[in-house]
Amino acid sequence: MKGEVLRGAILDAAAKLFIERGTGGTSMQDIAESLGLSRTAVYYYFKNKDAILRALTEEILTSARELANAAVSRQDRDPAEALRELVTDYANLILSRPAEFRVADRNESDLTQRQRASMHTARRSVLADFSGIIERGIQLGHFRMADPHVAAFGLIGMCNWTAWWFKPSGRLGQQEVAEAIADMAIHALRRDESRRARVPDVKESLRLLREDLAYLEKLVVPDEDASAGQRK
Repeated sequence: MKGEVLRGAILDAAAKLFIERGTGGTSMQDIAESLGLSRTAVYYYFKNKDAILRALTEEILTSARELANAAVSRQDRDPAEALRELVTDYANLILSRPAEFRVADRNESDLTQRQRASMHTARRSVLADFSGIIERGIQLGHFRMADPHVAAFGLIGMCNWTAWWFKPSGRLGQQEVAEAIADMAIHALRRDESRRARVPDVKESLRLLREDLAYLEKLVVPDEDASAGQRK
């Protein structure tokens, strides 16, 4: 193994050990032995475990920040389309780097203060992207009433969990899984077509409210004709 191939193999082996044992329970010797290498070979590419951990987390954090920066281009689009694209992109990010995500998630306490700050910033940015699109969809009447932050946490969690269960050799490929999750996200929030506001204003909201009250009245107040028939 030469150059970047060996460096990548060291990162893969370290990620597996960090997930299983944690950073504190893994030594440079453990990483070397798992690859049949000498410690000298590992030290040639990484001066210590912190350097390996930094390399494993930086790429996914950089990608998360890029995902957040792309949110600006979604602000004027249809909320359902924007949310579908965001969920698909974020799911693909986790699905393509499951080991790195799991390492960052499990070993957060071993990161430097700067790395933790970077991770928290990336998480807040992703949450803001999700909740922002959901809130706009609710305001426009495209999505049903829901707490935007709770809905956002639910969708993000659904994407994050793929790092633990997705298998590249499984029945569905990465893109198929990402699209399936995005489809579930849209169906979970999309408002029924007949319940969408035709125009997002107060008058239209009152129309929908009257429909709801009329429906509720039918459920609560017994039909007079039916009641009269029962009395007879």
